[in-house]
Amino acid sequence: MKINQFMSAHLDNMTRQNRYQVELHGPGNIRSRGMRCTNIALPGKQIVFAETTEYGGGPMRKHANKVDYGGGLATMTFLCDHTFEDKQLVELWQSKIYDEGYGYQYPEDYCGEVIITQLGMDGLPVYEVKLHDAWPQQITEQTLDSTSSEIQTFACGFAFRSWSSSFENSPSGLLGGLFKKYKRKLTTKVNRKLDEELFGN
Repeated sequence: MKINQFMSAHLDNMTRQNRYQVELHGPGNIRSRGMRCTNIALPGKQIVFAETTEYGGGPMRKHANKVDYGGGLATMTFLCDHTFEDKQLVELWQSKIYDEGYGYQYPEDYCGEVIITQLGMDGLPVYEVKLHDAWPQQITEQTLDSTSSEIQTFACGFAFRSWSSSFENSPSGLLGGLFKKYKRKLTTKVNRKLDEELFGN
């Protein structure tokens, strides 16, 4: 096999930054999936340490003493359609946090979950991150400009306490790997068939 063919086949299996979906699960009936989110960064994680020594003047030893979940803030940018549906949803969630008549609510009354899913080239999940105890901390200002016809957007920063991840293609032995591979192919064929029936593609 030529090196160009090998590289081409290899790159076809690489995930792309523009293949993802976002789900919001807020208090009450606040739910949204497949939102018009144009930009989001998956949070990082860092083990914070302190240095100590067993005796005066001795070598320092690093001890883990805290976990930093990427600063605890995930900022997302959303496109606005003519209904402003996504912004309505986020503002409704914010109204669960603070009410002018009753003040601030307890965290258990307004915290929810944000799910970010990295999709493969076949449109199926590859990697998933869940932001725990999440809530919309900040909605940024929007610009109106009579000289511009750009699509309106808004950004929202979601605060969260921690996050966890899951991998769709975790190693599980030869048989498990073959089963997952066959399952993905079958699901992709079913989804493609549905698209053809629904949209005539």
